[in-house]
Amino acid sequence: MNKTLFHIGAFLLFLTGTQAAIAQFVEFKAIPQNKYKHQTLEPGNLRIKNQNLFPFWDDFSLGLDTTAWDFEGVQFSETMGNNAPSLGVIALDGSDENGTPYSREVRDQGIADVLTSGIFDLSNFEENQAELSFFWQAGGKAELPDSNDRLILQFLDPDSLWTTVWSVNGGSEQDANQFTSEKINIESNFLHENFQFRFFNEARLSGPFDTWLIDYILLAPESGSAEFSVSDRSLTQPNDFLIGPYGAVPFFMVASYSAENLPLVSNEFNNLENRFRAMEYSIFFGQKQNLIPINQNTPFNPVPNARERRSFSSQELGEIPSLEQEGEVEILSYLTTGDREFFTRDGTDTTFYSQIDFRINDTVRSFFPLRDYLAYDTGRPDYAAGINQRSGELVLRYRIETQAYISGISIKFTNTNQSNLPIDILIYQDLESAPLYRKEELIPNLSSSDSLSYFPLDTAIGVNGEFYVGFAQFTNEFIHIGLDKSNDQRQEIFYNISGAWAQNEEVPGALMIRPHLSPDSPFEDAENPDSEVSTYPNPVTNRLTVEAEILYTKIYDSLGREILAPREETSSGEIINFTGQKSGIYVLHIMTPTGLKTKRILVN
Repeated sequence: MNKTLFHIGAFLLFLTGTQAAIAQFVEFKAIPQNKYKHQTLEPGNLRIKNQNLFPFWDDFSLGLDTTAWDFEGVQFSETMGNNAPSLGVIALDGSDENGTPYSREVRDQGIADVLTSGIFDLSNFEENQAELSFFWQAGGKAELPDSNDRLILQFLDPDSLWTTVWSVNGGSEQDANQFTSEKINIESNFLHENFQFRFFNEARLSGPFDTWLIDYILLAPESGSAEFSVSDRSLTQPNDFLIGPYGAVPFFMVASYSAENLPLVSNEFNNLENRFRAMEYSIFFGQKQNLIPINQNTPFNPVPNARERRSFSSQELGEIPSLEQEGEVEILSYLTTGDREFFTRDGTDTTFYSQIDFRINDTVRSFFPLRDYLAYDTGRPDYAAGINQRSGELVLRYRIETQAYISGISIKFTNTNQSNLPIDILIYQDLESAPLYRKEELIPNLSSSDSLSYFPLDTAIGVNGEFYVGFAQFTNEFIHIGLDKSNDQRQEIFYNISGAWAQNEEVPGALMIRPHLSPDSPFEDAENPDSEVSTYPNPVTNRLTVEAEILYTKIYDSLGREILAPREETSSGEIINFTGQKSGIYVLHIMTPTGLKTKRILVN
């Protein structure tokens, strides 16, 4: 990301009483996409009065566990970390759990997000018999913390006072691609029945800046080693699978993709143990009741080394499983590693702890939508992007090889404070011509959910080959649109902020603007053999014939303005001359003896 643009955009975002001085396409970080762990209560493994079982482990691969933690402003992400220990990390920055800045003052600095554990009874331990291990990363794919920003770890003492036991500062010397492991021995003054620990960050409070990532937290008996090592192998990311450049395709288009068009499924494992381990992997593809093995118990060759991280891929897919209706294809990957419960050894005695099962991060399920929309994104928008220009336009280019009709457009708006702002929904066939469709809408009320805002079209827009979908805005503030960085399609983003179109080159990712497509017109044709009104040709280039008993006709453009086009009476109605009119959708109001008839006409 261009950090200069990021800071300029962020500064402009918080100016009040003035218009943005510099118009641009800018990336923002980050938006909440929290995932919560499904809770199952099992006998012997219940947490009572917010007390956690010791030893304790959470790698966040299943999401946020609200029974084990108190989350204040933190964010969960599956993709924000670089080379994470396992799938899922916790992010701390300068905005709350809804993505709202803690302060509107750009220079405000202070305590921001807080991650607090439940209670542990450590009263039976002696000094240095227990330790806390964890991994941290500065920035990741988000913004690197500045040198005066800190990540802090505190322990709670018997008098309920928080004491700092570890901290780290940001700065350019931090490696945003490296997770660092830490081990903190728990000293005697913290070994009491109400022990807790917490992480928090000191950062700019004016937005999602100065980000720290935390992962793989283990509170356990002291291991006797300064190096971190556990008998665990993990998958580190969602399954990577696209069809062409797309993260979703309409169901009716699946048949047009042959086996050679299908990519391999890929993922990555991480061996967290300081010894080699023979392993196998399996990948299944299909629907829940019909999962087809692509790889089954395939051994890794060579055998994974100690602490090795390695990418791997499936064999070639033969075909996409046949589906009778719209749905999602499930992609299931899992490792066969020999992982099991956490255990400790005391001489010849081995103790296993059922509350820590290292097998849970050996499996990843992902889903590829085959519904009614086309999308570059894969549904994981940790980021956002936008423009800051009144009357500016932002669109996404798509390509299809067959005729289809756009029935609506979905957009992922990420700033909950921008509800009810007016925008114009846009569809272009060619950016050098007028839009095929333009209609004013309001951004609907937004929540912190993962849903997109859907805008149905009121007319059928046929497309083939290249086309563009997006919106125009009527504010100089940035309108935040979800940006998925797992599929870099930056070249498909275009924006117009100065009267000329520019192709995005700086901001990587896939913008979350999706056209909903149908193989047939989603709107019933108002004409039939015995109808009172017939119009042709449609689309029209110059002259439109209207056959009806006409009392009067009015013509409106897509903005609702009446158009005075030349017309010529005929024996069966009239001919309307659209020569010189802009391309786009026009609405005809035709008054007949039986009432008002409405026709929508596409002018090329």
